Amino acid sequence: MPTIQAGSRVRAARLERGIGQGQLAAEAGISRQALGAIESGAYTPNVATALRLARALGKTVESLFADPAFDSVTAALIQEPGARRSAAGTHVGLARLGGRLVALPRPATALSLLPAGGMVEQLSADGRAQVASFRTAAEIDSTLLVAGCDPAVAVMADYLAHRSPAVELVNCQCSSASALECAAGGRSHVGGTHLRDPGSGQYNLAAVRRRFGKRPVMVVNFARWELGLASRPGPRRVASIGDLAAAGIRIVNRPPGAGARIALDEALAQAGIEAKHLAGYTIELAGHLEVAGEIAAARADAGLTLRVAADAFGLSFTPLREERYDLVIPRRELESPAVKTLLQALSSSRLASEVSRLCFYDTSEMGKVMAEIG
Repeated sequence: MPTIQAGSRVRAARLERGIGQGQLAAEAGISRQALGAIESGAYTPNVATALRLARALGKTVESLFADPAFDSVTAALIQEPGARRSAAGTHVGLARLGGRLVALPRPATALSLLPAGGMVEQLSADGRAQVASFRTAAEIDSTLLVAGCDPAVAVMADYLAHRSPAVELVNCQCSSASALECAAGGRSHVGGTHLRDPGSGQYNLAAVRRRFGKRPVMVVNFARWELGLASRPGPRRVASIGDLAAAGIRIVNRPPGAGARIALDEALAQAGIEAKHLAGYTIELAGHLEVAGEIAAARADAGLTLRVAADAFGLSFTPLREERYDLVIPRRELESPAVKTLLQALSSSRLASEVSRLCFYDTSEMGKVMAEIG
């Protein structure tokens, strides 16, 4: 099976050398298209090609292509009567029933009730709340608040639940700008961001410096992902920014301060399209999955979102750019047991591989400290 993680490492090594896909493909004796498929995880090279790629990149084959070992198990696939037949790549839950290992297909995304740590009983005028707590004091101290827009936070929460069950991750879904506000204002342990500086083209550091000033903060990489246009397959598919201006096309948007909103505005300006002329531009949704869900439900024709969100709803996807998503942690939170557990998880190749396989992210730098500011 192709490995997204291995492809990410090949791409990272190529960028480290400072060469393009064409040059590396020529040195390895393969087509540029084949190299692109390897880097995306859609194609696994044979031994001879892997050796040539490793030699051209100055790496060992093991360092590029050896993924963390996942157990390979044989399970009885449970199919609901009338349900679409599962295929390779289907997400499943695993369990034992009567001693038999079974695999139950699971949707990539679904509406569900969320657990809670308590319930508000009374509010006071100063904004404080009297809460009936469903958690012990120790459980509250082990709760990790992560603000941001990354759908893969659910994968990280699941990873922590199985390997560090004392830590509960609570996701505060919001835009990148709001996530920085949450972290800076003491409303979350961590803020996730993918804000590009238009002057330098670099991600996140300029925005972090503007918001935190001289206050000490650590910026840790989570992943790189593809941001692009999602639309329903078929005759009304939207394949370019220019298509958004076509008659009858209705979009859905993210709030001001969201990385996707800023990217859309930049792309519209480059294409000479005025945002006020786009139907649906003022319709703002909280997250990437919500954008994809509106398009899948035919309440909008297109929107800017992540590939993982488009894939979850079976949408067409046209990449616009690759972005870096970092986790911003104020230094005052680094001694928190929950934050320490998070940092340990981010250094795990196992978590990196799970995220890359499930979400098609480039996780080759997951856990790398990108900057310590202040």
